[in-house]
Amino acid sequence: MTSIPTLETDRLTLRAPQAEDFPLYRDFYADAEGSGNYGGPLRPDEAFRRLAADIGHWHLRGFGKWIIVFRQTGTAVGGCGLWHPMGWPRHELTWWLLRAFRGQGIATEASRAVILFAHRTLGWDRVETHMRDTNQPARRLAERLGGTVTDRVTFPDGVTRDVFLLPEGAA
Repeated sequence: MTSIPTLETDRLTLRAPQAEDFPLYRDFYADAEGSGNYGGPLRPDEAFRRLAADIGHWHLRGFGKWIIVFRQTGTAVGGCGLWHPMGWPRHELTWWLLRAFRGQGIATEASRAVILFAHRTLGWDRVETHMRDTNQPARRLAERLGGTVTDRVTFPDGVTRDVFLLPEGAA
């Protein structure tokens, strides 16, 4: 079994996903606006399967998504990490937040920690992210992280996306 490391930033702890995180997943995937770019909205049983997939991804790939938690309060607010499902052409940095916590720099702070982990711990020379053209908040975050478009690819789901290369020293 893979041991899932914990990452810390000034405000956040990124910790392993666990069964107790189901309400977080249920609430995020019930929000059609927030989860629309992540396959949502989803029924609670489908959200549970997403949680199970995130836990399993760590054990199958040796990397995955963390749960984002405020260090001072212990409140879980979303997820951030590295994802590469079978059949997908490349790995990606991904993140999601409950509605009440968007626009506070949380995804930026968590993403910077994950990018450093990918480069320094996993030894990756490339960290990328990609999103639907309509996902403007994700595009702005990729740009804030210093991302540059290096490719445009049609993915197995039939959606053509820009691929952003994210530098290790993300601004």
